[in-house]
Amino acid sequence: MDSSYADYPTEFYNGNLADSPGWKVGGWPPWGRTDPNPRHCGVCDAQMVPLLTIASFEWDGGEKCGWAPYEDRAAAYADSHYASQDPAQPTKVEVGSTDNMQLYVCPTSPEHPHTDLIQ
Repeated sequence: MDSSYADYPTEFYNGNLADSPGWKVGGWPPWGRTDPNPRHCGVCDAQMVPLLTIASFEWDGGEKCGWAPYEDRAAAYADSHYASQDPAQPTKVEVGSTDNMQLYVCPTSPEHPHTDLIQ
């Protein structure tokens, strides 16, 4: 890493640059509560690939609002929100206990069963 960035803490990179939060198509397996263990198709044993991530929040609060759209920044940094009106949760979809769910598919055949990961 370039030493000109030494003044920025690791949390800045992890929260603002390392990985984009929110709903997305494709992407990479998360490294959260578990190691990023590969998932394999139960039919052909091919390594499955991420298809869709369904996130409870598009960004988190506090210092990690770097992914908030410019027009939502004031609301993102506000101390409180109206009930069910958190700007980081525009879909109002909540997976588990504010987790993310990632769906995986087999790259060799769409007919093979999918799998998921919630964390």
